[in-house]
Amino acid sequence: MKKYSLLFVLALGLGLQACQDFLEEPPRGQQTVDNYFNTAAECKAAVMGCYSTTDQDDWWKIDRTRMFGDAGSDDAWKGNSIAGDQREFGDFARFFWLPNNEWFDNRYTHIFQAIGNCNAALVGIAKAPIDAELQKQLLAEVKFIRAYNYFELVKGYGGVPLVLAPVSPSESLTLRRNTTEECYAQIIADLKDAAAALPEKRAQPAGDRGRATKGAANAYLAKAYLYTEKWAEAQQYAEIVINSNQYNLNDEFSRVWSVDNPNGNESIFELNYNANQTFPLGTYLTSVMRSRADGGWGFNTPSSNLEQAFVRENDPRLKWTIIKQGDSVDVKTPGFDYTKYDTKLSENESGRISRKMFLLLKDRPANEGNRGPLNRIELRYADLLLMHAEASYRLGQEVKARQSLNLVRARANRLKPGTVLPRTSTGSALLDHIWLERRLELAMEGHRYYDLVRQKRLVAVMTAFNASQLTNTDPYDKGKLKDQISEKNNLFPIPTPQIQLSGGNVEQNPGY
Repeated sequence: MKKYSLLFVLALGLGLQACQDFLEEPPRGQQTVDNYFNTAAECKAAVMGCYSTTDQDDWWKIDRTRMFGDAGSDDAWKGNSIAGDQREFGDFARFFWLPNNEWFDNRYTHIFQAIGNCNAALVGIAKAPIDAELQKQLLAEVKFIRAYNYFELVKGYGGVPLVLAPVSPSESLTLRRNTTEECYAQIIADLKDAAAALPEKRAQPAGDRGRATKGAANAYLAKAYLYTEKWAEAQQYAEIVINSNQYNLNDEFSRVWSVDNPNGNESIFELNYNANQTFPLGTYLTSVMRSRADGGWGFNTPSSNLEQAFVRENDPRLKWTIIKQGDSVDVKTPGFDYTKYDTKLSENESGRISRKMFLLLKDRPANEGNRGPLNRIELRYADLLLMHAEASYRLGQEVKARQSLNLVRARANRLKPGTVLPRTSTGSALLDHIWLERRLELAMEGHRYYDLVRQKRLVAVMTAFNASQLTNTDPYDKGKLKDQISEKNNLFPIPTPQIQLSGGNVEQNPGY
């Protein structure tokens, strides 16, 4: 939640080294956990700090790794074709995964830093002399943030060390990995605590919009149960959210990712940004994923394979998902012709960019960089409905599955009536249609890789992708392959520095 500038950084200690003498020196004239948490204002600021470090303050920390879910699949390429520009992201996009790739290490380290902040805040707020109801809500909010961060870790790395209280740097180096099951159990416990105390979205004051809610906690419970294949529980919590009537699909698909629609009708949880020029409170991804001809960096470009998935279905969501070379997206200006968009083919692997992360020229702030004001939607109602559809299918309740699936399709059909019709499929064809709907509805939102992994079909889908590339006639990305895929890619490697610092206590994932 980057609209708050205070960073309340209390380091977890994972991956940190320091001089022992310095660590033993008492701080002078500084706030510490011992003299903080004395007022409600300080406790609230600590919570805002937890939101802030959950997203960090620059592109190279966590922001960039949100492209993993796209580039680690058949949906996108590295994009920027300059060989030496972020080479390690290029390695990731073609599945050449090495444990010493800094992108894996940065994601691991900075998410753990966010978890460390949460742990410190939980201890401090629990002892603070503040109103009991406020205390309960703030603790619930921090537990939600911790659960969100652990979810981001475990879905990529598998089991990681479960750290639920502040630890010293020396203690952190002795930690071992917990199992994936233990991590999900803790995520679920935190989310249940959060759901019990957080307000519903519509009960939030306007100034709190974007903070964690009961609906967000219950939706992530549905997602955690989906990932652990506990279908009844996934359906149960999805239906709690559905029946709460807090969310809907009234916003047109074309507006879901609009900068003018922050925390919209279907937003369950999103990271909030603004264009403040004093503090870096925005996202860098609007620059990172834009065409290099249009002042961007050109990364994470959609594949022709993704485009063809829309074309085969005659699906009008294509226009609001992909900008292709020559597309019209705005008016012509003296500096750039937006009626014939230039993706800079000489430096773009696919001749395409993501429409969902695209800011019109009028919406770009001065000194854009990490001040991009387009919120990052982490979980929305269409996603939840498709999770409900999948869980219901697994429980043999095909009528419910089709109902949720077709609610999503009905909204898409409003873009061009008569194109996205209700599904009537049954059996395995219905599951295939639910999975296809996830690809089309949520494309370029960072979900595809993780979906393929939990569906146990990453290798099969990517093998088929490579085969189709050999006969692809697209003028921009024909013949390009992702040629290093194997079963080990169902997990990211544990970063080499983390294994070294732990003295071997943290073990590597299989195959690395």
